[in-house]
Amino acid sequence: MLFGSLFLKAQELHPYLQAPTSNSIYVNWKTEDNTESIVEYGNSPEALTTIVNGTTDVFSDTGYDANYYYHTVKVEDLAPNTKYYYRIRTGVLTSEVYSFKTMPLAGEAATEDGHLRFLILGDNQMRNVPRFDSLVSAAKRKIAEKWGAGLDPADNIAMTVMVGDQVDVGTLDHYENVHFKKNSGLSGYLPIQTLVGNHETYGTLAMQAYYDHYILDEISYQGISSGTEDYYANQVGNTLFIALDTEHTGIEQLSWVTQVLDAANNDETVDWIISLGHRPYQAEQYIGDISQWVRNTVMPILVTSPKHILHIGAHHHLYHRGQLKDTPTYQIISGGVAWDQYWGMAAEENYEDVQKTISNWIYQIIDIDVNNNTFDVEAYSIGSVYNWKNNQLMDEFHHYKGVPAPEQPEIVNDFTGNDVELPLEIESSEYTTTSDELLNSTQFLIGKNEDFTIVEKDVYRDFEDLYGPVGTQVDTSANVNLGVDITKLTLAESEIPNGQYFVKVRHRDRNLGWSQWSETKSFNIINSTFANTQIQLDTIAYQPNTPITVSYSDTPGNSTDWIALYKDEQTPGSASPSQDWSYTNGQVSGTIVFDGLTDYGMYYATLFENDSYTEIVDRQTFYVGPFVEVTTDQEVYDSGSDVIVSFENGPNLDNDWIGIYKVGQTPGSINSTQWEYVTTADGEFTFEGLADGYYFVQYFLEDGYQSIGEKVFFQVGSQITQLAINKTVYNLNENIIATWTDAPGIIKDWLGIYHGGDDPNVDELVSYTYFDGQPEGSKIISGEALPTEVGEYFIVVFTNDSYNEVSNRVTFEVEDESAHVENWDNEQPLMVYPNPAKAGEKTYITCKYPIDQIDVFDMTGNLFYTSKNIKDYNFSLINQSLPTGTYILKIHSNKVYNVKVIIN
Repeated sequence: MLFGSLFLKAQELHPYLQAPTSNSIYVNWKTEDNTESIVEYGNSPEALTTIVNGTTDVFSDTGYDANYYYHTVKVEDLAPNTKYYYRIRTGVLTSEVYSFKTMPLAGEAATEDGHLRFLILGDNQMRNVPRFDSLVSAAKRKIAEKWGAGLDPADNIAMTVMVGDQVDVGTLDHYENVHFKKNSGLSGYLPIQTLVGNHETYGTLAMQAYYDHYILDEISYQGISSGTEDYYANQVGNTLFIALDTEHTGIEQLSWVTQVLDAANNDETVDWIISLGHRPYQAEQYIGDISQWVRNTVMPILVTSPKHILHIGAHHHLYHRGQLKDTPTYQIISGGVAWDQYWGMAAEENYEDVQKTISNWIYQIIDIDVNNNTFDVEAYSIGSVYNWKNNQLMDEFHHYKGVPAPEQPEIVNDFTGNDVELPLEIESSEYTTTSDELLNSTQFLIGKNEDFTIVEKDVYRDFEDLYGPVGTQVDTSANVNLGVDITKLTLAESEIPNGQYFVKVRHRDRNLGWSQWSETKSFNIINSTFANTQIQLDTIAYQPNTPITVSYSDTPGNSTDWIALYKDEQTPGSASPSQDWSYTNGQVSGTIVFDGLTDYGMYYATLFENDSYTEIVDRQTFYVGPFVEVTTDQEVYDSGSDVIVSFENGPNLDNDWIGIYKVGQTPGSINSTQWEYVTTADGEFTFEGLADGYYFVQYFLEDGYQSIGEKVFFQVGSQITQLAINKTVYNLNENIIATWTDAPGIIKDWLGIYHGGDDPNVDELVSYTYFDGQPEGSKIISGEALPTEVGEYFIVVFTNDSYNEVSNRVTFEVEDESAHVENWDNEQPLMVYPNPAKAGEKTYITCKYPIDQIDVFDMTGNLFYTSKNIKDYNFSLINQSLPTGTYILKIHSNKVYNVKVIIN
């Protein structure tokens, strides 16, 4: 069950803790007036004897005319790892009494029993639906359940760690009502550290709101400061957090990461390193929408440290957990509760480095035993829009230092005589270990040579693989490895070609410890009908006179089989000698390294059989020459502007050319929009008269479509995408068909629906629909993406998961001949309608007084759901998770109302 609310402004004081150290902490809060900023604190709730004054900044934004008073008090000269009680005061307003604990000293624990714990929360974003505050409330309950209901959260949790997109847009409204308000259940007890998400960069204030609200510029590690609030390193006890900015990457940030990591490796007080970045390392939904910078640039540096244990991402509104194949490093997506993301909504792929993807609203608790060198993580779910869960444990993982690795396995197959036929089951010995750890993963490696430099198959599997829905339940995840014995590998009939192979296996436990590889065994496949003769180049572009490596596999095995290099226009034969060649010397698989070629141009490598000119593989083309660089003088051009394209270090071959294409077009299958021949190695062209649109420019060789260098993207005009819908007036629940052309072609371009007159950078959207980055196409908007109320709306295209509009707005109206409520009585303080309601549809609650709490019971008195601290007037209940029947709503407002609701 999901509750949605409308915002009610109230002048109350709610503290927000941040930037904690072992001897200081910052306390912030917001009021509508009065610059007085006072914190009263002490060692007991009855003796708040110390008073600290702070400062106040007054901000303005849409909806705030210099009436956003942001109070900042730094409480200093505190004792390490010590609990303090405090309250905040502005004029006649005084908060209730809260408590906080200062951070422990470097290397030390935070609790009496030697532990250090952190709460991890992902994306927030949604303003008018109480999901994130429900997640915070659930985490608060779980903390009390695990470590004592009578204790403050700060007694057992050191800090809340957030991973960006804590607001949907950078506006004062969202910082007040999305980030601060929804965290108020814990923010007065647990200091919060967060980082830059893509949504922090949007809105009327964008990153300025981030800089104004967060205090990150004082955070440093070992005297190493990033010099910016965009990224930072923060040590708490024996754990170092490296908070990355995945939205503004570059060499400066990478150099800073390297400097921080070097210092941490030599720091005896740091046992664990946790890295964080908003865009994740990997994702199985909306595939490709990750941080390639983290994956390919930063992570290879981080994993060089034996202290690096976990990378936390967000951005995708679900939970996933995987681990790197060769290092004891976990990577997760923290979950979050923002816009719905379930199976079947976008492009998906099952990756070997993700063990489970769960489309639920999930938070994590990290529990570090400082004295015993253990690292535990638990992930708890509150469910989804379809099914509510009461803090259900969905995942747990760990790493304990000093645990012995699994025993070395062996391949149990007896390959005596060497010859085998397919299908073939290769079996490892049973998993054995001297520890208590269970088997997590196996890896079978099948190579064409004994040193495995040529790998035929690399099969890595976990004992479980949660991917895809269970039936039609899109918020569940099926275990596709259920019933699979991962200690066995079956090679199907004709799966690999005839020939000699080598195999080895290793086992990984749930502590991420790998066994040694087994002893290698060899077998020879005969009578396979599969033929897969291949050659492969080590790259597709070579500088002149640099070595060219050609790998080959599954050749006929003749001593005079041979590989040759030819110019692109050459036809093999005695009249057209190759540029270079070499025999395979009877080796079925192997590599040949050629010295390199001098002349610029396109070439190909090919394989011939038995001293003939009979080619038995597909040609592999490659380029020899300088690496050309193409640039445009701008990324975004005004309509009608000239586009200047420069190129440097080109090969300047006959009829080389530079072409411009629309995004989504494939050169060769369609004519270029504009083009010019190249007659120099360096130069520039001015292209005139390009219509508004999204384009790329590229360098092509010799009147063909073989390109060298990267595509360079640019746009002309500001409102390029043309959007249309099939009607101007719709009935409630009627599908909307949207059609568009000239979209940017980015995987997270999306269609947004808003109420008429709304500002997408300020107001909450009605619904969103991704369309897989198609430059043109159509999409049926249906189900929960449809407006649920009559009224005026507009639909528009946004790009790259932002609120940057790239299309025209299309207005439409939604009508309903039967109003939701026909007999509204202004004298009645509460309305619940429609009643009876249909399963899967919404029931609306409107009250004249603020609603504090809603309880849902069945007729036997069983409690289905409770939502507390609502403090709003209007709610919508989605009944999809309720079976048909009769229920009692207990609504706590100015008094307790009991309303019977029937679900048909």
